[in-house]
Order: sequence, then structure tokens, then C-alpha cells
Amino acid sequence: MKDDKTTWLTPKTASRLLVLSLGLIFTCFFLASSCPTAHENQALGYSDGSLFRPMEHDDTSPIVAIVPHPDDEAFGFSGTLGAAIKAGAPARVYLLSDGEGAHAAKRWVARHQRPAPDLNHDGVVDKLDFAVARRTEFKNSMDIIGVPDGSVVCLGNAYGNPLLRSSASASTVAAFIQSDCAQNGFPLDSSTRVFTVAPQLGNDGTAVFFGEGLGDRKLPRKHQICASAAALLHKGDSGICLSNIYFFKVYAHAEQNPPPKAPIVFIPSDQGCNTRRRAIEQYAELGKKSAPRVYRGAISHKNEYAATLQDIRDAGFYLEQ
Repeated sequence: MKDDKTTWLTPKTASRLLVLSLGLIFTCFFLASSCPTAHENQALGYSDGSLFRPMEHDDTSPIVAIVPHPDDEAFGFSGTLGAAIKAGAPARVYLLSDGEGAHAAKRWVARHQRPAPDLNHDGVVDKLDFAVARRTEFKNSMDIIGVPDGSVVCLGNAYGNPLLRSSASASTVAAFIQSDCAQNGFPLDSSTRVFTVAPQLGNDGTAVFFGEGLGDRKLPRKHQICASAAALLHKGDSGICLSNIYFFKVYAHAEQNPPPKAPIVFIPSDQGCNTRRRAIEQYAELGKKSAPRVYRGAISHKNEYAATLQDIRDAGFYLEQ
């Protein structure tokens, strides 16, 4: 009697299985080779061998944010800060400068035909009017992120009455923040988190290894002042933990190939991405002109990159010096 059974492993099926197997092997090899090894991560200064660590974005502990110029907060940590505030975290934000020293300020003043906008009503159209426009963008960003107006402290010179001189040092900024928090009953203790921008690490401005993961590219002076002021806040009576001081990368968003690296990568939710995008869009008029590459990179990239002061200390850098 003839056997009607037919084998399932036909030549056609076998060839398909071979192709699928080879594809699976290639995919596994590619993923393994593209992921940093523990040794490579240690070379970048991450002692635990872990490149990405999650940030607890639902943490409701208080946040002090130190911002060098308008737009740095939007590019650096608007999604993270917005998510924390939505979760219930109180926040107090300090803006060190209104950006009147930016190279775009003179062009902005020269571009306007008379009558040019005297935005601060001092009878003169100059770079301080540009500063008022920049501060307005910043305040709009704060509204999107969810920071109440009474919790935003602008230290700059837009209206001719700066709370701190433009030459203020990191220690002066740190002392002002400590005094202001005490006067306003804002907690500055071991539970407080500090958000600011990533520092430039290394005496030559390159920081070949550590700068890639922990620091940012060569920065304006006020970025470095804010980073050092944040580092100083863990000293004295504040008791702020080294691991609670976060340095977010700003200029990394201008260089998306290869993607930025950092010990902490915050990936916002859809709502957080929307907050981040809308905060950045508040700078479409002036902030975009001051840093066009950063603007384009940040608005198209949802991730935010940070290192803690503990990470930076572990890598052998001391910002308090």
C-alpha cells in the first residue's frame, strides 16, 4: 500500500529556515557588538559598568534648578522637570543670565527698523531689550513646564536691576540660592534634588573620555558657574546628597551621531515628550537663532542626558575647586 504521508521539511521550507536562522544570528551579533561592554563603560568612568541608569521620574522630592541662560532648561531637562512637577514635586528655578551677552543680541537690535522695540521702557534700544525678549521666552517655557511664576527667580540684568552681578562667582550664586530658599521656606536638605547643566570637564576643554559621558562640549562661562554652584550646594548645612545633584547635557543635542552618552538617560512619556517639545518651541523666535544646531537637535530628540555629582566625583573631577 502506498504511504500518503509527506514530509514537512521540503527543500523550500529548509531554505526558509536557513535564511531565518542566519538572520537571527546576524541580529544577535549586531546587538552584542553595538552595546558597550562593562570594560568600555568603565573606560568612560562608570565604575558600575552600567551606561544607562533609570531616573525615578515619579519622585516628588523638591527640586532646585539652576539655569545659565534662557533655553538651557528646555534643551536640557524640560521633560524631566515637567514630569516631576506633574507628579507633585515642588520646584524653584534660578535663571542666572537673560542672555544679553549672546552674539545674537547685537544683530537683533540692528535688525529692527525704527521705531525699534524699547521693551524695558528705559528710553534706549539696546541689548537689554533683547534680554527682555529672551526672558519672556523663558517665562513662557516655565509656564509650559509647570513652574509657578512665584517660584522663578531671575538674577539677570534685563530691567537694569540685577540681583547678582554678571561677574558673580559660583560661590556667590550658591550662597544666594541658600539664602533665598531659607527666606522663602523652600527645603534645601538631603531630600532636595538639584538640576543644572553639564559642566565642561578637563583642563584642555576636550575631556576625551569623561567629557563624552559626563561633561558637555566647550561651554560659555555661565554654564560652568552654574555647574560649580550646584556642586557647592552639597556643602555646608544643606546636606544635599552627591547623587541628588544632576548635570544635564545641553550641547550634546547638536551632535546626534553617535548618540550622546551619559550615566542617566531620561526617556519621557508621551506627555513628557509633548511638554519638552512645547517648552523648546517657546524659543523658536530668539533661542533658535542663538543656538540653531542645538535647537534643531533638541526638538527632534526626546531623550535627556545627565550625570550626578557622584558620577563626576567617581571619575576624578572636583567642580568645587
